[in-house]
Amino acid sequence: RLKSNEPIDEKMIENFLYRLKQVALKGKEEIMVGRFPNELCTDRGRAINQAEEDWPETLTGRPRQVYELWREHLKPLGYKLKAQIVDWPHGMPGDVGMFVAWEL
Repeated sequence: RLKSNEPIDEKMIENFLYRLKQVALKGKEEIMVGRFPNELCTDRGRAINQAEEDWPETLTGRPRQVYELWREHLKPLGYKLKAQIVDWPHGMPGDVGMFVAWEL
């Protein structure tokens, strides 16, 4: 779960790349890279829930860092990034999941 504003270090990136490889070898085409409370979005996840094109602009803290890492390093390699509400407590938007996807 992505909570802190601490920088994402090399060890975290290495662990993610290892997990990505393992998931791809199993024939999967996406991996959840983080789950975080909608409070880490400036609009509490509204833009993500509405699939608005500029949803990344609402990210703060570590989710924003994940987005920036994807944009700088994975997007040029053809990886996709998506976010969606993954938890609906009492029918209201809750946690957000971020997923990196690729084509096999």
